[in-house]
Amino acid sequence: MGKVVDKALKYIKYVTPLGLKNFFRKARRRYKRNFTLSKEERVPLELEEFERILTEELGIKEGDTLIVHSSFGNMNASFSPQDTVALLKKLVGNSGNLLMPFYPTGHAYYWIQEGNVFDVHTSRSYMGVLTQVFKESDGVKLSPHPVKALSAWGKDRDWLIQEHHLSVYPYDEKSPYYKTRLLPESKTLGLGVEINSFFHSCEDLFLKDKMEIYSDMRFDGRMNYYGKMMEVATYLHQPDKVNSIISACGYLKETGCSDYVSVERKGAVFYTVSNEAVYLHAKKWLEDGVSRTVYSQKKH
Repeated sequence: MGKVVDKALKYIKYVTPLGLKNFFRKARRRYKRNFTLSKEERVPLELEEFERILTEELGIKEGDTLIVHSSFGNMNASFSPQDTVALLKKLVGNSGNLLMPFYPTGHAYYWIQEGNVFDVHTSRSYMGVLTQVFKESDGVKLSPHPVKALSAWGKDRDWLIQEHHLSVYPYDEKSPYYKTRLLPESKTLGLGVEINSFFHSCEDLFLKDKMEIYSDMRFDGRMNYYGKMMEVATYLHQPDKVNSIISACGYLKETGCSDYVSVERKGAVFYTVSNEAVYLHAKKWLEDGVSRTVYSQKKH
């Protein structure tokens, strides 16, 4: 009975209108700032301080390839999402690359079963305002995947994204998530959140039983990819399998992944980690049979 209730609540969360979800997110952030932060912490983050955090504390530099996860609202910034995108492009420069997840509204597992078509021109991102602004900025192109696309900018953009439609598991060797590891200075960066989608590439490579986290069936997702209609076969993370286990970042931190650096400013977390460090750490733990599922069960 409990599993049925949990599944129903997850679906209710999925079908709740995005505007209503955003209203409650903003209310929660206002409460946190007004009642849990000091007066000094409530002062908005300035762009110069943000740049200093990125360069001096998190080590972001020219030539980096960054998978960026974000919650712009959590950052309590005095500057705009457009300013953020411009700064990130400036920091990695013409020799680097930026990538951000661009997923359609709602959980992919439910969204794809409704027969929705992902349109690279008109579909909106469920991954926050920063990802939408980045996707619409100059030189950015989406990878060809109907539910787990990455928007990409930089010198290796086309090579990174070109085979994503061949990824039966959305983070596998053909995906831009994994391919970032093959470039120098490849990192994951979290702005206001601790999320790590590159870790899922390691699960796609080394997890002994992928059905621990994936759907039992493969789906065919449809997309309008810059005027070309495509159908992509893909497995997807199943909500009732992944929502009850430790997050990727929680797993990496608790199992002692090297090179994981996080700082807190204005009540928000900012973090970075080398994708190669994540790869080597996850390979050891997953090949030893300690998946996120197993680790979560041991904790309880």
